[in-house]
Amino acid sequence: MANSEQSKLELKTLDHIGIHARNIEKVMQVWEKTFGIGPWTIREMKFTAPDGKSATVKLAFAYSENGVEYELIQPPEGYTQWMDYHGEGLQHWGFFVDDVNGEAAKLVERGAKIVAQVPGEWIYLDCPGAGGVIFELMQRRGRIVDR
Repeated sequence: MANSEQSKLELKTLDHIGIHARNIEKVMQVWEKTFGIGPWTIREMKFTAPDGKSATVKLAFAYSENGVEYELIQPPEGYTQWMDYHGEGLQHWGFFVDDVNGEAAKLVERGAKIVAQVPGEWIYLDCPGAGGVIFELMQRRGRIVDR
């Protein structure tokens, strides 16, 4: 392994929390009414699933006063394996970094496995012993808001 300063991760703050939900509209309503979280921005994102088929996931984003990004994730039918096994709730923690690929390489060197990625934009990593939470490294960017 490289010297400790070179291999030190640059995860300074928890920037993003990803939550799986079967119906993100219902969760948005409860969070807004109960906790005052909102307004929400809804997006649909196309992706290529591990089986090679194209699918679309529904996402909703809101922000806390200190800038933490909340992401609600409603997987498409046929791609709910994570949620079926783990249930609704926390799926991943996200960290904005300046070098997604470089920081991910440090975690892979320590035993993490890449689950999914768009190189240079974001990478999901499964880290042994991390309590069932996936870690997402994301290229530093601004907020996702309605256009």
